[in-house]
Amino acid sequence: MRNLTLSLLAVVLIATIGLGWMFDGIYAQYLTQYSDQEQQQSTTAQQDAISVLEQVGTHLAVTLSALDNRQEFIDKWPNEGTLSLHLQPLTNFPLPQALLDDLTAGQPLLLETDDSIALHFYLARTDELLVLTTLPHTGNQGNSLLPVFLTSLFYLAVLLLMLLWLYPLAKRLMTLRQAAQSFGEGNLNQRIDVGSISYIRDLELEFNRMAQRIDDLVTDIKLLSSAVSHDLRTPLARIRFGIDTIQEEDDPVLRKRFEQRISDNVDEMVDLVESLLSYARLDQTLITLNKAPVDFIALLNTCINNKSQDDIELTLQVPKQQVMVDGEFSYLMVLMSNLLQNAYQYCDSQIQVTVVEQGSNIIVTVSDDGQGIAIEQREQIMKPFIRGQGSEKKVKGYGMGLAIVKRIVEWHHGNITIDNSASLHGAQFSITLPKAKV
Repeated sequence: MRNLTLSLLAVVLIATIGLGWMFDGIYAQYLTQYSDQEQQQSTTAQQDAISVLEQVGTHLAVTLSALDNRQEFIDKWPNEGTLSLHLQPLTNFPLPQALLDDLTAGQPLLLETDDSIALHFYLARTDELLVLTTLPHTGNQGNSLLPVFLTSLFYLAVLLLMLLWLYPLAKRLMTLRQAAQSFGEGNLNQRIDVGSISYIRDLELEFNRMAQRIDDLVTDIKLLSSAVSHDLRTPLARIRFGIDTIQEEDDPVLRKRFEQRISDNVDEMVDLVESLLSYARLDQTLITLNKAPVDFIALLNTCINNKSQDDIELTLQVPKQQVMVDGEFSYLMVLMSNLLQNAYQYCDSQIQVTVVEQGSNIIVTVSDDGQGIAIEQREQIMKPFIRGQGSEKKVKGYGMGLAIVKRIVEWHHGNITIDNSASLHGAQFSITLPKAKV
């Protein structure tokens, strides 16, 4: 989920900061150019308007100077428009002397505020001022919709960016949903094709691991139930037959013989149950597997000494230096014991064991000169209760040894492969295990 969080954070930052900065830059550039043009146009228009007002005011001042009913004229002037007139005594209008001299000399006086522009004309006959007041020039307001347009464009870009981010996420979630639904309907082979770039890559990988784990467990249960029903039925039938025979037999010697057969069948059933329990216990050691550096050469020599047989020649090739493996000693012991036991059971006369170091791993190879394992059987032979063709009568067992080996290798994050030995021409098992960091 880390990719999902990082990508969401990146999209939010790009959408809020990147797009905002971009649109702010566009608006600022446009506003600068527009303001320069607007200021030039506004200045020119205002100068033209003032020039016209000066001419109008001059004519009105001359006209009002000759009238006796000036106030009546002013009162009839329509002040509701943009241009208004009123008279003001000069004595109520304090001015610096320089401006007062210019005004009395006939020069109009312009005073401008934020709310209005006022032109003052001197009426010498009555020592009054004619004041023409008009609204200031506001300029062109054609750009008033630009902020609204840019804001709308910003939100549209953010929405588009979020949709572009959400589409692959929604697509992967739909794929995960369909895979989970198909898996729930019984298609245990359903898996998700995990792409190199995916917001929920970790979730998809965990789903595939879960699906594989469930598939393995279901397969094991099927194999176990099938094998148990088969392998338990035979000794149970023999026990029942032996009990019936003992009830009808009076000869002590024959009764003793039948009792021994019943005991042997019980022992066979006990061995089967112990094999099942040994395999089942491997599933319970995942959280309690206590790994530590293990001297693998010493462990291997111990296993060979315990399994050695006089009529079988075993050749051992190992490095001269110490080889340490990261694992749990007891289960590594079981692993090598099962591999050697399998080799002793199926070889003719020779076994070869080699250990080589390869980077951060070691490779353990156990080969024999038996008949080998066919390619089509190599994957199946690693499952519980599956035995090689033709071995059922030759070797006694339940087909659990290699299944236990595979499970132990998986818990140690290793790998196992089956080939034909180039030198002995029998089966060859290669185990890869991680070296300990000493």
